[in-house]
Amino acid sequence: MAQQGFDLGAIMKQAQALQRSFEENKARLKQETATAQVGGGMVSATVDGEKIVKEIKIAPELVQDGDVSAIEDLVVSAVNAANAEIDKKISANMSAFAGNALGGLGNLGDLGNMNDLIGKFLGGGPKA
Repeated sequence: MAQQGFDLGAIMKQAQALQRSFEENKARLKQETATAQVGGGMVSATVDGEKIVKEIKIAPELVQDGDVSAIEDLVVSAVNAANAEIDKKISANMSAFAGNALGGLGNLGDLGNMNDLIGKFLGGGPKA
């Protein structure tokens, strides 16, 4: 029985397209933001996809109380919460991207399972 080959050029084109798509997705993620509020909304922090703090808001009445230590703690908590939120967004996005990308590889020929692919790549047949 003749063994079907696969088109390495087509696989390379798909890999390059996947790389471009990954880079575009990564750039979009950098633009994402997440905001978290703590202390009953007295302090909020916004971070971007690179976890750079873009904005801190502190309610004026909190400053009037003059409790610097409390303000510092709330700012740290708000930034940490915003970072956790952006992590969730990035993770969800990357999971969806990976699912779409791997599903989007489509038919790469009669490659079978990974052992068959490795065997074909190395010049042998499928492993029994």
